[in-house]
Amino acid sequence: MKRLLLVSLALVLALSLAACGGGDATPGGDTGATSEGTGDAGSASGGTAADDGIATVEDLKALLAEEHADAEWYADVTDVTVETMLGAPVLALHMTWSSTPDDYEAMDRKIMALGDLMGSLEQSVAPNVVLVYADETVGDLYGSGGTGIAMMAEAFTLPPAPTTAEGVAEWLETVYGPGGLVELGAGETWYAAIESITMQPLYGGQTLVVETSAPSIQSLDASLVNRALMSTGSPLLESYEIRAADGTVSSGFAQTLVGTGFLYPVE
Repeated sequence: MKRLLLVSLALVLALSLAACGGGDATPGGDTGATSEGTGDAGSASGGTAADDGIATVEDLKALLAEEHADAEWYADVTDVTVETMLGAPVLALHMTWSSTPDDYEAMDRKIMALGDLMGSLEQSVAPNVVLVYADETVGDLYGSGGTGIAMMAEAFTLPPAPTTAEGVAEWLETVYGPGGLVELGAGETWYAAIESITMQPLYGGQTLVVETSAPSIQSLDASLVNRALMSTGSPLLESYEIRAADGTVSSGFAQTLVGTGFLYPVE
């Protein structure tokens, strides 16, 4: 089964995150740079990439070591794990750089090369591949084509996109809450981290504000709260803000995003 690279539309829509109140600017933040590479996988990643025998994390690690050890990004991959994010199975490549690296140009170059490589592989470990940065921010999202998987809007009968703050909270509870449509992984704590969702007069207009107990805006919980909000498709995301426990804040805007995001197994 040939695997195709589908860069999440969430990465190329207009979402701008900026950490403040103690954090540095976070261009891209949870979204990362767009990962649509222009070169072939071999030249971009440091070797030929097609392999139809990748069924485990160990298979992938062996392939990277054997065929891509000379790639620019290889030394930046600290681990490869299988995780559950928003209830979806995810192959996570853990990177050495944070979401605010010293060299954005080098990071973008490595991200594109990794995107080319992962898009060329035939792997059955998980239908989603993400980069997880050193500060636990979930970066670029890659999906793979094939059978038995679907985008969220196709895998579940979702409620209508919410148009009020109360509606956003109800939507998240219906979809991700206890007994919801999507069963979260045992280690997922982002939903419990949401403390309140309100509309507040900010930035010259009404802004959706999500207060969380996430330790920092640059954390896994905050990153997944952001992705969960985008999955609602709410028009309120034209202006929204996420606040973390340490006072850091991300503010952003996004278009309607129903139909984008993680891929889910379907029967």
